[in-house]
Amino acid sequence: MNRALQVSLAQLDLEPLAADANGERVLEIATAEARAGAGLIVFPELCNTGYVEPLAPGQGFPSGSASHTDYSRRLHASAAAPDGGLVQALATLAERYRCHLVAGLALRSATRPGVLYNASLLLGPYGLRTCYAKAHLWHNEKLYFTPGRAFPVSDIGIGRLGMQVCYDIRFPEITRCLALGGAELVTNIWASFRHAEEPVEDEGLFRHRAYTRAQENGVFFLSCNRVGRQGDMRFMGRSLVARPDGRILAALDHEKEGVLRTCLDLDEVATYRMSTGILNDRRPKLYQALIEDESLS
Repeated sequence: MNRALQVSLAQLDLEPLAADANGERVLEIATAEARAGAGLIVFPELCNTGYVEPLAPGQGFPSGSASHTDYSRRLHASAAAPDGGLVQALATLAERYRCHLVAGLALRSATRPGVLYNASLLLGPYGLRTCYAKAHLWHNEKLYFTPGRAFPVSDIGIGRLGMQVCYDIRFPEITRCLALGGAELVTNIWASFRHAEEPVEDEGLFRHRAYTRAQENGVFFLSCNRVGRQGDMRFMGRSLVARPDGRILAALDHEKEGVLRTCLDLDEVATYRMSTGILNDRRPKLYQALIEDESLS
């Protein structure tokens, strides 16, 4: 069986709370990449609404919102519904081209009015496959979103995929849970930014993080970040793909719009895990005492 998977990571700029315009761009890029043969197309965190405001504690509202209450109302209005137009359009596209899409969306709860998730959706030939709600909310995200409580792994035919969102990467337990759940590739979608007038502190930041999560679990790690400016902040781009041994397969080493295209050989996952014993050599019973010791939490 040929386990080669063509992937495209869309590193794009977004407009705050411009859900219709952002959605049209996502659909345009997804269509072009699917027509070109991509089997998996990945989009950044909150690609329908842009990142939440204030971007950092104590800052203002670049979108022109008058207050947290005003912004909260506008964010909810801009968020996607699970059965809404954007999700249905993405599902239709995935079905037409027999591909899979991972898209970061501000998503309304299907059952609880007023509840929003910072979600990563997996859509495929048979519609919406999986919805992962970001478990670890960063700073002001806590004002608007409800955290998730599960780490699903989905079969995409050629392999098994797990998802995480931005800040989640700092918690190694998530990637390990996904690997133990059978994930061979993990998508991490970002809206990671810095002060626009300050230099990048570490040009290799995203490489370091992807390398670590990939090689300690033996997974392909797909890191897709957005670009552009929102208020005083600039999003850092630098999307990349790391192989199961941590080596970087492909990368966009810049903060400009672009699409990163590469091919994954999913057989590398088993090869790396067998050669290292990275999962077989775990000692879960030794770790259990630390997990249960409340004095350490």
